[in-house]
Amino acid sequence: MNKSFKISLAIATLAMLASHSSFAETASDTVDAKVGIQPAMELVCSDVSFGVWRIPARTGAATTITLDRDTGTVTATGNTTRVAQSTSNASWLHSRGECVLSGSTAATGTAVSITMSGSTAMSFDAANSSTTGFAGLNAPTTAVTGMQATLDAPATVTLGAGGTATFYIGGVLTIPGTISANNYGGYKTTTSATVTANDGV
Repeated sequence: MNKSFKISLAIATLAMLASHSSFAETASDTVDAKVGIQPAMELVCSDVSFGVWRIPARTGAATTITLDRDTGTVTATGNTTRVAQSTSNASWLHSRGECVLSGSTAATGTAVSITMSGSTAMSFDAANSSTTGFAGLNAPTTAVTGMQATLDAPATVTLGAGGTATFYIGGVLTIPGTISANNYGGYKTTTSATVTANDGV
């Protein structure tokens, strides 16, 4: 192989390599990172509803409405003359408060302590349907005075699998003995009770 042929071959090889490199391509994209943070333990509770009751205009003794936290049943005692629960609308029915605990790192079967504050002698004020959830029931012209509720929760609840537990809130409502036509309508407590769960961890 003579020298000129070697040079020609080298030039051809370089030209081929240059031709191949001219077709090289690159691609890129962006990558982000994300993370979420939640409370180590969370408690979410719904409101207690004593329901809607039909009570005549009266002057007399008070009526007591008891909502059992364990069974969910509701009963009226005291002055029950012509007193009856109204069931004509599903939104008017009574319901316990439901509390769902999640995120506990305590062992399954742990007895979680439940306490409440601000749950005794809770006073009420007039409230419209958007506040109470009682469809079609407006706020009263004049709020009745002296209506109070005391709520109660279990002292402990057993922690289930996955660090969760569910329990219920009940209570006792006192409806005053003096009721006038201007008092008819929806009511809600003026302050909220606070429920606290302590898993000891």
